[in-house]
Amino acid sequence: MIKKIISVIMVVGVLASLTACGDKTQNSDSREQQATEPYQLLTENSEDAETVPPTTEIIAAADGPRLYMGNTTAKAGEYADVTLYVENAEMKWTMCGIHMTYPNILEPEMLDVEERLVQFKRGEASNYSTASVAMVWVNNLPKELTSKNLGCVFFTEVFNGDKGLDGDIMTFRVKIPDDAKSGTVYPLGFYYMDSDKFINDANDLSLQKYAFENWKEGSITVE
Repeated sequence: MIKKIISVIMVVGVLASLTACGDKTQNSDSREQQATEPYQLLTENSEDAETVPPTTEIIAAADGPRLYMGNTTAKAGEYADVTLYVENAEMKWTMCGIHMTYPNILEPEMLDVEERLVQFKRGEASNYSTASVAMVWVNNLPKELTSKNLGCVFFTEVFNGDKGLDGDIMTFRVKIPDDAKSGTVYPLGFYYMDSDKFINDANDLSLQKYAFENWKEGSITVE
């Protein structure tokens, strides 16, 4: 378990360096390598990780954890809560590493701008978490995000065993533009990278695949 916590701490350092060099030109290969390194750190030193051959086909479980973003409202010029939830996973998960998306016209509330750390609060599903980090992805975003004018926050968390619960995992806040019109709807969603994680202590990848194939988007509606 100590190795898991160390891995999460390492993620902070790597992500910070990843987003701090926006003025440097990089080719697509180097961007891909940098983007995957932080998430490989989540499990490469974990005693719980199992090696799965690249050619092994993972079949999604018939049922499993269901991740979803909440629906909420806020007034123009105010902050709106962005909440990540999970259900059907009570005491069944030990680690997550998830990208959450939002229109980049919205500004996340920051804990440390220089280090790209996002201010957030853990929810009831994270009562027994031993370490958690939320960071905004600033530079070298993939075209899948930039073409849709989406921003992205990466959140990772670990537990000592399958202590993850159902309910809200975490909440961060985004600033609604001062001139936002009433009735405007901002979508909240996910961006999948093959290095993302939502696993149990047994590293059952069929449950993880179910979670990522069945997650649901949310929204913010301007009052």
